Amino acid sequence: MKYKILFITSFLLASFTLVAQNLVTGTITDETGQPIPGVNILEKKTTNGAVSDFDGNYSIKVNDNATLVFSYVGFKTQELVVDGKNTISIVLITDDSQLEEVVLIGYGSVKRDKITSSISSVKGEEIAKMVASNPAEALQGKAAGVQVLSSGGNPGASPQILIRGITSNNGSQPLIVVDGVMLPSGSSLNFINPGDIENFQILKDASASAIYGSRASNGVVLITTKRGKEGKAVINLDISHGTQQLEKINMAGADEYMRVVNLRRTNDGNQPLYDPNDITTDTDWWNEVIENYAPITNVNLRASGGSEKINYAGSLSFFDQQSNYTKGWYQKVTGRFNVDFKISDKITLKQDLSPRMERYENTPGILYNLLRIDPLTDVYIPQSERIGRNSYSIYAASNNSVPNPVGTVARSFNETMFFGFFSNTQLDYDITPELTFSSQFGLNISQSGTDAFQPEYYTNPNQQNEINTVYRNTNQSLDYVLNNTLNFTKTINEKHYLNVLVGLLYDSQNYNYLNGSREGVPDSENPNLWYIDAATGEGLTVNNNESTDNILSGIFRAIYSFDNKYFITASTRVDQSSRFPKDNRTGVFSSTSFAWDVDSEEFFNSEVINNLRLKVGVGEVGNQNISRNGQFFSVGSDSYVFGDDRVVGSYLSQFGNTRLKWETVKDQNLGLEMSLFDNALDFSVEVYKRTSKDLLFNVELPNYTGIPGLVAQNVGSFESKGIDFQIGYNKTMGDFTLGLDLNVSTNESKAKALAPGNEQIFGQNRSDLGNRFIKITEEGETVGLFYGFKYDGIFQNQTEINSHSSENGALLQPNARPGDVRFVDANDDGLLNDDDLQVIGNPFADFYGGLTVNMGYKNFDLSMQWYGTYGNDVFNYPTTFLYSGVQDVNVIAGALDNVWSPTNTSAKYPRLTQQDRNGNYQRPSDLFIEDGSYLRLRNIQLGYNFKLKGFQKCRLYVSGQNLITITNYSGFDPEVAAGGNVINDFGIDYARNPITKTYLLGLNLTL
Repeated sequence: MKYKILFITSFLLASFTLVAQNLVTGTITDETGQPIPGVNILEKKTTNGAVSDFDGNYSIKVNDNATLVFSYVGFKTQELVVDGKNTISIVLITDDSQLEEVVLIGYGSVKRDKITSSISSVKGEEIAKMVASNPAEALQGKAAGVQVLSSGGNPGASPQILIRGITSNNGSQPLIVVDGVMLPSGSSLNFINPGDIENFQILKDASASAIYGSRASNGVVLITTKRGKEGKAVINLDISHGTQQLEKINMAGADEYMRVVNLRRTNDGNQPLYDPNDITTDTDWWNEVIENYAPITNVNLRASGGSEKINYAGSLSFFDQQSNYTKGWYQKVTGRFNVDFKISDKITLKQDLSPRMERYENTPGILYNLLRIDPLTDVYIPQSERIGRNSYSIYAASNNSVPNPVGTVARSFNETMFFGFFSNTQLDYDITPELTFSSQFGLNISQSGTDAFQPEYYTNPNQQNEINTVYRNTNQSLDYVLNNTLNFTKTINEKHYLNVLVGLLYDSQNYNYLNGSREGVPDSENPNLWYIDAATGEGLTVNNNESTDNILSGIFRAIYSFDNKYFITASTRVDQSSRFPKDNRTGVFSSTSFAWDVDSEEFFNSEVINNLRLKVGVGEVGNQNISRNGQFFSVGSDSYVFGDDRVVGSYLSQFGNTRLKWETVKDQNLGLEMSLFDNALDFSVEVYKRTSKDLLFNVELPNYTGIPGLVAQNVGSFESKGIDFQIGYNKTMGDFTLGLDLNVSTNESKAKALAPGNEQIFGQNRSDLGNRFIKITEEGETVGLFYGFKYDGIFQNQTEINSHSSENGALLQPNARPGDVRFVDANDDGLLNDDDLQVIGNPFADFYGGLTVNMGYKNFDLSMQWYGTYGNDVFNYPTTFLYSGVQDVNVIAGALDNVWSPTNTSAKYPRLTQQDRNGNYQRPSDLFIEDGSYLRLRNIQLGYNFKLKGFQKCRLYVSGQNLITITNYSGFDPEVAAGGNVINDFGIDYARNPITKTYLLGLNLTL
């Protein structure tokens, strides 16, 4: 009987529940009547939720007295009471007010209308449109004042970010902060999946970045990753696959090459080298080493959701990029898992875990030799000559002594395995509604190992390796931060807004490495023996070291606004860094900024202008990126012979400077922001000047001091100034939506002061150009300019050669012949020598910028990203051989049409000559300087949204990257790689691997 009663009771309860549930249906549209798919519908204070379908329709079972919450990105969240209704349709209102956006400002966030400093924001959805190993690539052209400098087209290459020019000779990379955790200087963003990024916030001036003190002189990039949100679980799969194309560089074939080599000799009165009738080989080295197409794959799986108590998000991604060379690839697997747990009404715990693994095989840097090797050389030696040789020695030696590229690739073995783990734990305690305590512990662990092997081989006596060598390099780092902050926020009498932050921070970076190598592996062709323990040779090397950098900091920031018209922000950070001597470890960095909302004044009355704001800021930030050893004295040893005895003696090898201190940058910023026509059009302009002082230089002291070598001193000063301009337009017109964003920036970075007695700094010494430098930085001038002789055309006849003389009639270039280059006697002293070297070009653009276009029509969407520079020069180093055939290297196809001859007197390049007694190609000159301005279509993507049963959203897209480049530059890629040092490396084209064109097909599915 009791079971019957239990059954009846359960049935009645279930029936009551069913009766109490109300099925609510409806349609969700925007203000133009267009349906909105993917809107979250949540029964308030429950986990019961639904999502609108492709046509904006939804259905959900709720209680009669329930409240429905409708939320979607870009629209205002709305709540409606069911009140027994079965049909509820709603129009979501566009959230046009950018001032409601929450912006990260360092150890906190505020609404955009409280911002008084220079901060650029880039949404993650814009970053994710570009498939790349590094999300920084997609940042190019997205923010005014931010340059992303290429590191070449190799798989996994990490570009450099440059914010508002150069203020230090000790590195220009900004500080990277991920979810509040500062990363070590120079960190690559390869470990972050672009699809996991919520947004980039770029702190460009000191009033924004001073809160990061000693590491903020080059700007700060804040990255916020995506987190779970309250509502129904959402699962998203984004997969794309495509191919990369490296455009072929056509070099001279056998016929043109022989004509060039022979003309070089006959023009000097010598006999030709080749008889075309004797040559049967015509090797196309490009086809031997380069694959026309290389695959690239990107897969990202993400799930998120939550309830009133717990929100979660997790993602897994896989990225694979193959090189266009027959060797070289890059792979990575990344994971990101986070949970936000509301322990109580006052306490919230957040935990992020991000493991990652990267593997890559280095792409051989052989483009330089690939261009230079002659086409008359076979790839392999004849079969009959291979007897007794190993597999690495079967490659033919070239006729012009350039290493065989196919053999170089075959002998290249270099792989790296990287593992990293990122953890971020944060506890937020709301002591009162106005006062919050936050404690954060961030941990970043990484370990990498590189295995390399150099086999023994023999090509000829000048190209051989008699004994093999195996290498193993390991690197480990352990970085952690502990941040404790108190934040007080209160609005008083609806007039006074106050936000105060205080904090105590600790940051520790620990790094060590162990490198070892040994000669003599028993079998070069057995990879199972490529280990140091297997080697038996006497050549053994081991290197090991470690370093630790600690910073203890205190921070303070206050934000105050009155009547939402006047805003002021002040901050101070005090750092103590272990990188400096004890007496100079403390640095104080402060800033102040002010903003005025003119449109909020009673006297301001405009139906056109919706927002008008003026802002000004000043502040100081620091740079601790100096050598750890500059403060220390070092003792070296060497051996000497006295009589018949060998004596080992010690000496002072480095004189330490115990007075080293921070490099400091003083920053000034003035800005204007405006929105018009119901916020459809917005623009901003900012003028800035950044002046650094106490720059660290290694200085050679006078001999009478008796101090050996170079001594680190704080003696220099740089100045960077420019203008950032941005304009955007967003409009919906029926079924058509249009979004445009254009940013243009200028920058000039000068050296105000260098080391005493050393007013010039030279860079990039080239032995093939007379052992001269091709870069110069001197006081009062732009840093890193090109340096060389001035090109003044080509001598057309002997009369012109005779006329190019001193006042007493002495020929300035007595070895010149018609067709040779005429160089300028810059100082008019009647001599042509190194005293005539001068500035011949500027690698930095007059202005640079990007244009982003987003369009949509019904189910179609189209986006484009353009980027360009104007007014920058490039030192086209391959020109030194592509039109000269120096040392009988190969030339570019069509070179004969571009060099001077008696029948081609208007040619740009001088005559062919073997001896080159005039030094046409042995002097750095602006013959090699070209205009590097370009406009490039970085990314274009066309998408189509369609219906598929069981899915909230389905989108198919095709995209292309780097498809169009408009430029007059004759080289292979105007976006030349930046190199390790922006001042000395930027703007020189050394024939690094150019950026590839990429074609992709992708699918995005949301459950």
